[in-house]
Amino acid sequence: MKPSDFFTRSEANDGKRMPLSLPDGTPTDEWLLIRGVDSDEFRAALDEHRRAVVENAAIDDAADRAEANRVSALKLHCALVAGWSFDAELTQKALQELFTEAPHLAAEADSFASSRQRFFRKGSASSAKD
Repeated sequence: MKPSDFFTRSEANDGKRMPLSLPDGTPTDEWLLIRGVDSDEFRAALDEHRRAVVENAAIDDAADRAEANRVSALKLHCALVAGWSFDAELTQKALQELFTEAPHLAAEADSFASSRQRFFRKGSASSAKD
């Protein structure tokens, strides 16, 4: 083995298509291009989110603090998306609306992005041999 056998960053930066289903489970032709958690974009957003949470701790009103943290977490989820199949232009505002109104998609994107096996060039065949 060599160190590069463990690399995930490049594949995470490229992203993988996550198929979208309706809330009832009906498959669609729509998809989101999801970056992995090892992507540069997501890691930078995670650093920003952590800073925001620390800064938000100074907000006295609990509801305002919770809202500020919710917005920061939403931006973090949006950093996972590199593209989509919808006709509408992919913008931060459009992504925020999608993940606000369809929170299950944000959760699915998080789970999808967290699966390093998806962003591992060698796939599971390498680990099966060892």
